[in-house]
Amino acid sequence: MDPTAVVDAMNQAHAERVAAKAELDGAPASRRVTDGEIYAMIDSLGDVGAMLADAKPAGLARLYQRLNLELRYEPKELAIYAMTSPGVDTACVRGACCSLSTRLWLK
Repeated sequence: MDPTAVVDAMNQAHAERVAAKAELDGAPASRRVTDGEIYAMIDSLGDVGAMLADAKPAGLARLYQRLNLELRYEPKELAIYAMTSPGVDTACVRGACCSLSTRLWLK
């Protein structure tokens, strides 16, 4: 094996490590969301019950958009996959880091 190839690879790995550490050091500190902030987010959605009772596509689309909710229907599985990302300050080094997903089974 060529020793210079190993040295080059080690130097590159070290440079990547230093760059990643600098990026982490410059990232804003994470913080917890308070109960008050959660209630404020819920209140900002408006009357969710009325929007659901309305059940018109336009009203539901507005609600889903405000919740950052994405739905994907899989007919072969008879399932709907739901994914959302909270609309809070959740930035991390490589972008938003908090997303939730679940699967809804149809009967």
